[in-house]
Amino acid sequence: MKADRSRSEALSALPPEFYPAPRSVKPRSRQYETLPVIAVSGDEVLTEDGELWTLAELVQRLPKLPPILFVTVGAADLFSYFDAAYASNPSWQARLSDHQRTVPKSHPDRRVRRAGRVTIAVHWFGFKSGPRSYHRMIDPITMYQDGIRKICPGDDPEIIRLLRWAVILRDFCAENNLEVRPTMGGISSQLLTDSRFYPNARRKVPVKTNERAREWLPGNYYKLNVIPSPDRSYTAYELDQHRAHHYHAQRLRFPHADHLYAYGYFRNLSDYYRDKPSPDFMGLYCLDLLPPRFGRAYAWLGVDRQLAYRFVHTNELSHLLDIGYKVLGIRAAWGSHHRDTGLNRVAEWCCEQLDRYDDARWLKPLLLSTYGSLACRATNAEAIFKRAKGGTETLILTGSRSFVGKRVRRPQKLEPGFVNVLQRGMIEAATRSETIGCAQYLEHMGQRVLHVYADALFVEFSDELPLPILPEPWRIKREHTHFCPESMQAYTSDQATKRPGGHAPHDRRMMAVGRPSRLSRLSLVTDKGLK
Repeated sequence: MKADRSRSEALSALPPEFYPAPRSVKPRSRQYETLPVIAVSGDEVLTEDGELWTLAELVQRLPKLPPILFVTVGAADLFSYFDAAYASNPSWQARLSDHQRTVPKSHPDRRVRRAGRVTIAVHWFGFKSGPRSYHRMIDPITMYQDGIRKICPGDDPEIIRLLRWAVILRDFCAENNLEVRPTMGGISSQLLTDSRFYPNARRKVPVKTNERAREWLPGNYYKLNVIPSPDRSYTAYELDQHRAHHYHAQRLRFPHADHLYAYGYFRNLSDYYRDKPSPDFMGLYCLDLLPPRFGRAYAWLGVDRQLAYRFVHTNELSHLLDIGYKVLGIRAAWGSHHRDTGLNRVAEWCCEQLDRYDDARWLKPLLLSTYGSLACRATNAEAIFKRAKGGTETLILTGSRSFVGKRVRRPQKLEPGFVNVLQRGMIEAATRSETIGCAQYLEHMGQRVLHVYADALFVEFSDELPLPILPEPWRIKREHTHFCPESMQAYTSDQATKRPGGHAPHDRRMMAVGRPSRLSRLSLVTDKGLK
């Protein structure tokens, strides 16, 4: 009782900005309408019933059509085509948004430059005759940053593949009471307020806590153990964590938003508030560490003899202690002693859907983006309307066309209620810790790890020393011949090329012919089936 009283007194001393925010995240209860699908490719229009129209015929019929889910490549261009035909109609209305993101561009000289990419999403459009009378539109380029050929492969014409993908996506969303939206995050973020996983309302994570956790998001971890050289290549096995983010999100103990607090000297990190970590605490620590006296240190923490002000997620602390690190003291902590199981259920459901749809290419990135939504930033929620009382008149370039709309923005930035950067950081930290731990295990077993690549490892093949049994979630993904690492994040081989933001080289080597694959023999050694 005395310990509980002292803890409640300590919590009451916290400044107001670190109390749980009064905003609550409520489970969604709305039912969404299932819309018929129409695909548009060039001048061809194909309905779900099999009717074939021209684009001119579609323009004539559009005012009398019920709400439709349109699918096309180049949604903004198609909308601007409609806008040119109906701009003078006073009931014509639309809502679009444009998102600019920075992408790396690789060049032959191996320098990486930054470039901006603007994506325009068409949320709804049509003639104002009721609250739910608008059409919707989806585009594989807007949603996946990729063409329909990769999302829905096959030899059928593009318009048929577009229709097939849209119907499957619509039926998937209808079955799970999700609204079809033009972006992956727009669809997947609805899972974070789904009553199947979050049956009760929960408090929103304080903005200050999210901002602090966002500073220390682990991100992808890369390490190159060989010196890159165009004259040196390897035969290597690529090992990867199967469904890495889903795997860890199923098993992690996440802090509960209703009991989330900041502890210690979280403002200035000036002193220790406790000596040792609590075994039941979940979240983020700021602490001082003493690195191991012998053996290899954890590279991202640094190589100083005393490591001060290091931010470590609780789920990777046990790995650090196992390899010899010692905690000198804890300066601050952000998290909870109460567990939230909602995200565990989301991850379990995602794996069930991937099994059901046989890891479909359209579904994998969609479900994976759920975890990305946990770290969304606060925005002014800008939108472009065809007609609005306020806002700024804006010319929008859509590619080969353009249109004029009103840009409206919220006066203050607001963070989505489902944002929980601590949970996102713990998933990334678990992936990083798992990768480094497996690399350490393989090196201990005598293997040569060439490249540590996010949630994958490249291990040099050796006839004399086969791979040991791989623990879950590791699997052998493929064999690489003429594997040639170029940098921390880039490599080439006969089987694959990875250059973030770049393209496959024109002088890519052909696959070796007549060389027997060792994967089937290795699968017996590792006791893992190949898929």
